[in-house]
Amino acid sequence: MIRLIALDLDGTLLGPDSRVGEEDTQAVVAARDAGIHIILNTARWHGIAQRTARRLEITDPMICMSGAHVQAPDGEELLHLKIPTDIAREIAQACDEGEYETYSTVGGVTYMRTPWEAQIDVQRLPKDMRLARTHLEHITEPATGFVVFGSEAVDALRYTFAERYADRLAFPIGTGVQRYVTITAGPADKGTALRVVLDHLGVAPEEAMAVGDAEPDLDMFAVAGVGVAMGNAIDSVKEQADAVAPSNAEAGVAWAIRTYALDAA
Repeated sequence: MIRLIALDLDGTLLGPDSRVGEEDTQAVVAARDAGIHIILNTARWHGIAQRTARRLEITDPMICMSGAHVQAPDGEELLHLKIPTDIAREIAQACDEGEYETYSTVGGVTYMRTPWEAQIDVQRLPKDMRLARTHLEHITEPATGFVVFGSEAVDALRYTFAERYADRLAFPIGTGVQRYVTITAGPADKGTALRVVLDHLGVAPEEAMAVGDAEPDLDMFAVAGVGVAMGNAIDSVKEQADAVAPSNAEAGVAWAIRTYALDAA
């Protein structure tokens, strides 16, 4: 019996329009109301992932920054791995010099350099999100991590830092509208963080299902009793999944929930 469902966001629960579709929403709510734990397991930082959790009225811990940050609804941090200040400043400087689309999280605040800056009303931003032309100036303490978009940025940052800090940083790469990399303290991954949540909630791994679409999701497939790849997932993810659902444009999450959690109950 499935007692916990771990859901990736981008490319999985979120459709091509970056919204949760109606059929997926209904399935998540039905599972939640049936007493099944719903765990968002995402590369996104806590502040923005929390928006989806609130819309779906999810009251379970969230896994953010590809496993580096796990936080319960009451604010208790079950896990929070941070990049040392000196290393985080090196990364921030590289992002500033490359003028990459960058989101850095430090001290509970996410600083954003985004191509959509002109469309953002700063008065309506949550208090934990701020626009920033540069990131280095804000790295004054250990950082939760960085999310950086664009193939050029991904390749440059991995070339510069991955080998140098192989034992201290994690660089999971995601594929959505464009490639992106989440840079966090190592060893952080979605599977290790999922184990933390399972232990916290008293759920056995074989009672969990994980749904995702990208390479970083394989770590949670390795932990959960059932791993479901989205139809839009890359081939290497589909090959290692227990099942392949329809795509994120075709309510694949709803299919997975109905097939393995609701109808099978």
